[in-house]
Amino acid sequence: MHQKKCVLFDVDGTLVDTEEATVEALKTTMKKLYNKEYTNNELNFAVGLPGKHTLHKLGIENIDDTLRFWGEQIREFSNKVMLYPQIEETLDNLKDKNIKLGIVTSRYDYEVKEDIILNKVLHYFDVIVTYNESLKPKPYPDQLLKALKEFKIDPDDAVYVGDTPYDYGCAKGGNVDFILANWGNVDRRDNFDDKNIKMCNKPLDLLDYIIGG
Repeated sequence: MHQKKCVLFDVDGTLVDTEEATVEALKTTMKKLYNKEYTNNELNFAVGLPGKHTLHKLGIENIDDTLRFWGEQIREFSNKVMLYPQIEETLDNLKDKNIKLGIVTSRYDYEVKEDIILNKVLHYFDVIVTYNESLKPKPYPDQLLKALKEFKIDPDDAVYVGDTPYDYGCAKGGNVDFILANWGNVDRRDNFDDKNIKMCNKPLDLLDYIIGG
């Protein structure tokens, strides 16, 4: 991988550890609103998908109210949300090397602005592309291409760091190199058909790929 000029990050499961809060809150939402019981495994797919798409997959008709309730539940579990270890140090190092940093996330704008944990590192990022209805969601590359356009960067000079097959598909569709953020509680390679996928087991390992390589 030649030296990159720009690194784009996914948020949930990549910068911020929200897996447990997202799934627990969804489980509570489905139980309280619809009296449906799910296991964590059955709801793990929700990590990395826009909320509306998750609820659509679960067959929910009243999506807006359910989404709002789910968001309230996530706040109840906010003590479980934190930045992954080494994230700030990694962003610091990349910034020092004059590498442009951006975010491409399935979150809506307000979900980025209202997140106290994420706000600790937002100052590192020059471009933030959130999800909105005018863009197709990941795995389509629309959001990634928008970020590249704002940076005026060629796909070849960028890399996308994410944790789900949706992120991988998004990078592939935009002809951007992908690195799997394989930090967290589970080995995420199990979710990928491509077993030769580039990956890092801790955030600081990204520096070898991006600066060293």
